[in-house]
Amino acid sequence: MNSASSRRAAFWSGARVSAGAPSIVLAAGYLGFAALAKAGEFPLWAALISVTTVWSLPGQLVMLELWLAGTAPLIIVIAVALTAMRFLPMTVSFLPLVREPRHRAAQLYFAAHMLVMTNWAPCMRSVPELPIGQRMPYFLGFAITNWVACVAATLAGYFLVDSFPPLVNRGLVLITPLYFVLILSAEYRNRLAFASILCGAVAGPLLYAVTPQWSILLAGAGGGTAAYFLFRPRHA
Repeated sequence: MNSASSRRAAFWSGARVSAGAPSIVLAAGYLGFAALAKAGEFPLWAALISVTTVWSLPGQLVMLELWLAGTAPLIIVIAVALTAMRFLPMTVSFLPLVREPRHRAAQLYFAAHMLVMTNWAPCMRSVPELPIGQRMPYFLGFAITNWVACVAATLAGYFLVDSFPPLVNRGLVLITPLYFVLILSAEYRNRLAFASILCGAVAGPLLYAVTPQWSILLAGAGGGTAAYFLFRPRHA
């Protein structure tokens, strides 16, 4: 198989894997986002643009909530940017796995933009097993399929909102973070990584009772730090 054919095959292989649970779960979350957007009279065109430019359900929910509250656009941009800070370590850890000397800067920026938790976790496991020339096509096939599912779900959800009870609309949004927890648990095969999730899960509700605004950040940082010192490998 020549180079072009192998890259094409890798792209469609990533798309096939993504078309299963990863894209279905993302689509469910974006059905809920679209329903909430329409209920708040957020324009459809703006909702679709946010999928293209932000493409981060937590960031889009922050954007929607602040917009409904009448917050200044600059503050909304800053808030959404802060929610995206979690992508920095993901990008730094993943892009070296797929980068080739032939890739232009624009290709790498596009790949970084397409990187979300739903494709980062499975691709961190599967991509290193592929030849270097097939890694980027595989990832893009996976990620673009995710993105198309989100766009389609946003469009469908905007028109199906009237057929969903309000509780279902909110429940659909919560499917995505639950899926994140499940895929991260599946990917973490060592004691330290699993302990980090467990410590964060225990610390979250406790910190929420003390400081709801900072509970997620403190639970993540504190839980991970505590797990590191409690369960890190000790060398003689």
